[in-house]
Amino acid sequence: MLHGAKATEQHGRHPRHRDRLTPGTFLRWFAGVDEKILTSVPQERSRYSSLGGIVVGTALIAGSSVLCALTLLSQVPPLFLVPVAVLWGLIIANIDRFLIYSLHGDKDGWSRWGNVLIRLALAIVIGVLIAEPLTLKLFQERLDRQIMIERDQAISLAESRYKQCNPLKGPAPSGVDCTGYLLDGGDQALAVEGNMTQRQSTLKAAEDRLAADIEQHGKLKARRDRECYGVKVADQTTGVPGDGPECKARNNELNTFLATHDIPRQQAEVAKLRAELGSLAADRADAEGVRAAALSRKITEHVEEKKRAYTDIGLLDRWEALGTVAGQSGMVNFAHWLLRIIFVLLDCMPIISKVLNGKTEYDRLLNQELRAGAACHEAELNFTTRQKTGGYEIKLREEERRLKAERGRIDRNQRADEASRDDEIDRLARTFMSSTPT
Repeated sequence: MLHGAKATEQHGRHPRHRDRLTPGTFLRWFAGVDEKILTSVPQERSRYSSLGGIVVGTALIAGSSVLCALTLLSQVPPLFLVPVAVLWGLIIANIDRFLIYSLHGDKDGWSRWGNVLIRLALAIVIGVLIAEPLTLKLFQERLDRQIMIERDQAISLAESRYKQCNPLKGPAPSGVDCTGYLLDGGDQALAVEGNMTQRQSTLKAAEDRLAADIEQHGKLKARRDRECYGVKVADQTTGVPGDGPECKARNNELNTFLATHDIPRQQAEVAKLRAELGSLAADRADAEGVRAAALSRKITEHVEEKKRAYTDIGLLDRWEALGTVAGQSGMVNFAHWLLRIIFVLLDCMPIISKVLNGKTEYDRLLNQELRAGAACHEAELNFTTRQKTGGYEIKLREEERRLKAERGRIDRNQRADEASRDDEIDRLARTFMSSTPT
């Protein structure tokens, strides 16, 4: 029989140090291995230490990724964001540890490959989540420049649309969509414009009447003069000079027209309307100046408000800018996809490494341990079940024996009572018979 270190050396085992935490043990914990089983195959330690190192490296990349994302989202100093990054790295490490642990063992066939594909898909999703923030951080300067260009264009377009929809003079053009861009410049200019329009209509009507009356007055006066001076006009004058009947008739016609059409009064009215229009034009110029100043001020306020809204650059802004820049530059698009593939592969490396390693001696021993544990558990369960059922069977038989004895006792008591009653009846009968006279 071998003893001590010699027996340990012959079986290829090394003494276990349960309370000692080494870097290798720390890394292998992330690979999801059982140190108790691994002591039987110490040659596998370097393999699983390397696998655990890959998991730790992936977790560090994940923590760096979320730290980059948080620095892009907020203005908090990175030192205060480190705990969140560490927590995220631990979560990713635990997920990768679970994925690798679920592939341990001696599984084969479609069951193993189905698990591999499902876990590989999950690793790809996690890899994309890790890759995007790091990609945005690497291209941050280029993306911020693109965002500033797009924002300057948006501000210029908004300012141009405000000015186009709110002209300093006159109404907004009809062919432009001004939804959300119309501003209130005050009602004074519109009121003055309405008064001017009304006055212009009145002035035009008065000027038309005055022109018609002056024209008619000229015609009547010319006809009277031709008649009175003897100018012959076919079908209009007699051609006889002097103050004759026709001359008097034409003169009366002219006087009647002048009596019903007061041309001097109309001329004074037209002059008054023109003076009022001149005053309204001055008022309109003042009102338009006030309106133009109000519109200019409001346009400036809206543009400044839009500029203030563009103060911070968020994660989604950079994400959209990345798509724009990638569409404009083939090199940026290539670099973007290259980085994304690299980071996805890095996150998939634990699963890929486990698959490439194939089934190891540790997997075989783990299956043996699992089967042995299952067998022991089944045996223990059978023993416990038989022990409990045996105890119940013993109690059942004891209860049956007690019931049987109790029934015997009751039967004996019943027979004794019946015998006692029979004896009493016989005694009473004898007493009765002896007391009866013969």
